[in-house]
This record gives sequence, structure tokens and C-alpha cells, in this order.
Amino acid sequence: MEAYTVRSYDNYPISVHEFVPESSNHKTFVFAPAVGVPQSFYFNIAEYLCTKGCNVFTFDYRGIGDSLSKSIQSLKNEGFFSWALDFNAVSKHAKEEFPKNEQYMIGHSYGGNSVGFSDAYQYYDKYLTVGSQFGFYKHFSIKMQILIYLNFRIFVPLTTAIMGYYPSGWFGLGKPLTTKAAKDWAIFLLHPDSMLHFTKGNTSTYYSNIKEPMLLLSIDDDDFAPKKSVDILGKNVYQNANVTRKHLKPSDYNIKTIGHFDFFRTKNRDILWPIIDDWFDLR
Repeated sequence: MEAYTVRSYDNYPISVHEFVPESSNHKTFVFAPAVGVPQSFYFNIAEYLCTKGCNVFTFDYRGIGDSLSKSIQSLKNEGFFSWALDFNAVSKHAKEEFPKNEQYMIGHSYGGNSVGFSDAYQYYDKYLTVGSQFGFYKHFSIKMQILIYLNFRIFVPLTTAIMGYYPSGWFGLGKPLTTKAAKDWAIFLLHPDSMLHFTKGNTSTYYSNIKEPMLLLSIDDDDFAPKKSVDILGKNVYQNANVTRKHLKPSDYNIKTIGHFDFFRTKNRDILWPIIDDWFDLR
């Protein structure tokens, strides 16, 4: 594993870790993280793909993990579109490193939504998303609707106004977020158009351009991405892509829970990660 930085569109340094196989199978993977989740969370699954011969790249969005090179308050105007352009820069870098490789994206939650916020789609031949969804909160359970409404309608505006950032860890939502990222997340969850609200009047979104194969995974006990919201993502957002849907039930795999995160944990290496092998023809 090699650690270095890639310069984003505005020269901001983005932390990247590259996993180099002993013998390449000419397949490149880039992991696009969930909101507030550092790239280190994906290291084990990245190493798994590397042992199969894949060139693998992980990264942190600006303001997260190893890409927090300034005070988080000074990045208050950096949000979802800045993150998408960071992903674009890493995607471009990965393609330039291995131009003859097939290049694949694995997106977790917001990471699976972010590809349409820039023209990063041009670098990819195939996609897999885990828990990525059309985020409008009324598609969630009643309990989650209440928690989302209180958090993003009250606590996000309050904490960002007082502290200059959103202390998302207080609410079990990962690393601290910039003011803009937290407010973008609030729009994503509270607006009926969710992610498509950002496309209105904005010529820098590219969802309609994405036509490659996409496997969208939903998980039965994932409170953050209910099946209905993932269905809507495939139908209304990635409507021009060649979408395949797969809904995972823990009982079908003889495990108790998967939730929003356990797909990526090593305890499910032999149980769930073969889904990746099958989709990307790694066997």
C-alpha cells in the first residue's frame, strides 16, 4: 500500500492510498466513501481486491480523515460538489496510472451518488453501489424520519452556526463535516427531489450521461438506505444506466445483521464479497 496526495481541481491535496498487486489482472477499482467515513474503513476490502490482482485506490474527501489539511472551519464552503470533484480528480489519476485497465467504481452511500455530480463517469466501465439511495427522508421508517428531521432541521443549522462545522460524531454519523457538506446533506435528505434538486439549473451534473452497467445493492436491515429509496435511485436517477438491482437479506446468508456498514467488514469476506467477484468477473 502506497500513500500520497493527488491535487484536486483547485490544487487542494487529496489523500490517496494505492494498493498494488503482485501481478495485475488489468482491472482498476476506486472506492468512493460514504459521508463522514474515512478511507481506512475500506482498506481491508481494498486489500482483498488487490490480492486478486486488482489495482485499487481509496481516498478521503477534503475535510475528512487524511484530507483534513486545514481547519474544518476554513473549509466551510466545501460540500458535496467539492467532494465530487475530489472523486473526479482521483478517478482521472487512476485512469492515467493504468490507462489500459478496465476501471470500476465501488460507491458506498453518498459515494454511489457522487459520480453524477461531475463528469467522472467518463473514466468508468462498470459500477457497484452499496446503500446508495434517493435520500428523501419520507421513504424511511417512521423512527428514522423523526431522527432525520430533528437532526437536519434543527441540530445541523444550530451547530454549524455556533461551531462553524457539524460535529456529526455526536450523532453517530462519522467524522465532523464542513458547514456546506452538512447543509448539502440536509437538502439531500429533506427535499422531496433529494439529489435531483442539485441538478436544477446546474449544468455540471451528469446523471443522464451514465449508461454503463450498475449493480445497486440494498440491504434489508439498512436503516440509512431502505429498499424503496434504492429502487427510486435506479429508476429516477440512473435511468439511462444499465441498472441491476439486488436486495440482500441477512437471513439469506445465515448472518444476523448487515446494516449500512457491515458489507465492507472482513467478517463478511467469504459471505458477501463474492458478490463483487461475480459482478466484476474476478473469479
